[in-house]
Amino acid sequence: MTFSRTLAASLLVAGAPLFAANKEHAVTPIQNVTISGVVRDANGAPVAGAIVHSGTSYSNRNGTAPDGKYSLTVPGGRTTLITIDDFAFESVTVPITPTKDATVDFTLTKSRPTVTVKLTNGETHILDLGTSQFAFLVTFSGYVRFDNANFCKPDSSTFAPSKSEIAKIIGPATPVNFSACCTLGPVMTLNVELKTGEKSQVYFNDSCQGNEVDFLGRELSTGVYNYFNFANIAEIDFP
Repeated sequence: MTFSRTLAASLLVAGAPLFAANKEHAVTPIQNVTISGVVRDANGAPVAGAIVHSGTSYSNRNGTAPDGKYSLTVPGGRTTLITIDDFAFESVTVPITPTKDATVDFTLTKSRPTVTVKLTNGETHILDLGTSQFAFLVTFSGYVRFDNANFCKPDSSTFAPSKSEIAKIIGPATPVNFSACCTLGPVMTLNVELKTGEKSQVYFNDSCQGNEVDFLGRELSTGVYNYFNFANIAEIDFP
């Protein structure tokens, strides 16, 4: 019994320095710091609406201000990956070691492809290709949208080219009676030119029941979605 007590006491004494050493090497929590700056394009112009983030930390989920400014809180004193996303540009990821109140500017250099929409009233709109779609409006339900057009050819065959296959659409779309593609009444028609060089008059299958057919996408200059009725579109040029 005496031996056991002596052994226990020895273990307790031997273990004491270990506990003390652990306290001396306690990890200091990493302090967060705030960095700020401006997001610009290759020409030096501010980019509004860009999302600056690192992991789950976002500068502003609505994007940079109209003057391109952002502010982001991240762990300080260690290398952190900062990503800048914007619908009109390829994403950029940059490693930085942030310090408190540091100013860090970013430049987005590679633009995404765009679509040019010319209206019959003379207006021209530049849309982001990635968000551009064909759509038709269902009353009380909203828009149904596709990356492929839903056409009918003069021989009544279905024709569904994707936006990446189309070179040009020539409008404006006009209503005609063409029972080969629509037996319910007028159907909207215009002309399409593919990148292969094929040209054809086409009819919008989605307009057969009286639905409005539109082309939509985010305006490059504002980031706002615009909807254009094909009856008001003079021409669409694809990249």
